[in-house]
Amino acid sequence: MTAEPMATGLSGLAAYDGRPFFDKALHHGVKQGTIAPERLRVIQADFAKGIVQIANYFGTAYLRPDLELAVRRMVHLMSLYLEEFSGGDLPRAAASLRDNSLLSHSKGGSDMLKRLQAMPDSSLMLGNTVSPDSQRAYLDEKTAAHPMTLAEYRAERAVRQRSQDILDFSLWLARKMGVARGDYDDTEALIRSAMLVLFVDKAALTLPTRSAFVHLVKAAKRPKAKLDTARFQAFLADATAAFQQQAERAMARFIEQDLPQIRAEDTTADRLLYGDTAQPYFVSESLDEDVSEYDRLVAKEWQRVTRGESDDPQVLATVFLLLATGLPPKATLLLKDAKEVTRIFRSSGFDSDAVLAFVEQNAPESQRADLRRAWSDDIRREAEERLADTDPNWPDSYMERALAYLHGACRATWKSGRR
Repeated sequence: MTAEPMATGLSGLAAYDGRPFFDKALHHGVKQGTIAPERLRVIQADFAKGIVQIANYFGTAYLRPDLELAVRRMVHLMSLYLEEFSGGDLPRAAASLRDNSLLSHSKGGSDMLKRLQAMPDSSLMLGNTVSPDSQRAYLDEKTAAHPMTLAEYRAERAVRQRSQDILDFSLWLARKMGVARGDYDDTEALIRSAMLVLFVDKAALTLPTRSAFVHLVKAAKRPKAKLDTARFQAFLADATAAFQQQAERAMARFIEQDLPQIRAEDTTADRLLYGDTAQPYFVSESLDEDVSEYDRLVAKEWQRVTRGESDDPQVLATVFLLLATGLPPKATLLLKDAKEVTRIFRSSGFDSDAVLAFVEQNAPESQRADLRRAWSDDIRREAEERLADTDPNWPDSYMERALAYLHGACRATWKSGRR
């Protein structure tokens, strides 16, 4: 390295001033005469009072380490406030130290951190409750363990403000579309559903029930479906400028990211709502909606086979046992079916893969996990035990016990005792 670049590097290091901003402002004020000697003495007295108050807040003012830490905390809080207030302008910061108490400056920094903590840290409608203990812990961390710089403060505030903006926008959408604040917690899901409603031409401007969601997805899948800009703008007519901008961004994101997913060949409304990899959508719970209507729309074969009674344990056992023995699934069991189920099981056991495959291909997404457990943990285990004829001391050659079990476990059509 030549002498000239080395000199330049040393000059750059010398120019760097790593002092806290409070220290810079105070020295600037004294040097420029903004802060007179009398005012400096008042500042020194205020500083002594402040460190005692801060030490007592976090611990005790009777221990030297606590007092030393309180000095660093107070300088950090005042620096944070002064640099934010003045925009980094030293003359303005010095004038503030001249005209206002030192304690007001440390309180200003503390209030900045308290307001930051109180802001939402996500867009979920869970609330951000701040207790006295959590507030003390937060201030402790941000003034000692990991002191927050002004740049970090501004970055964190921007992130939290975006979350607040999303929450506010979702509340406005919810009111416009007839949903109460307490009826949803995922704002992103609500906004996504609202954009789907606004995208589908002539759709009712209300957030959908599950069945209505199926129809919306079907309409959005049409290749020629496109946003009616005039209708969209009319919906936003009474929105603030900020909400209008958020709505436009949300719609652009919906068209760019969500619409292609909706239009994918293997995408269904059921998968969008309940699939593991789906982006969340919000649907309204309606007491007036037929509970089986949604299942009929998204799982026609499942509804046909179970006759809409898949919540009946006997119907479920009937369907599963027929599937497990290679027989056509249906909701009721004839006597001849029961005998065939028993014969096939005793000959070759159950085909569990057939049951699980039928569930995966035909049952509603939201029910699949429970249905798989019902077969594997309950129906299969009990049936394997009750249908078996492996005890030489208690043979069931004429299937009497097996048929009695199936009559009770399934939706049987024959009278008990008949063979």
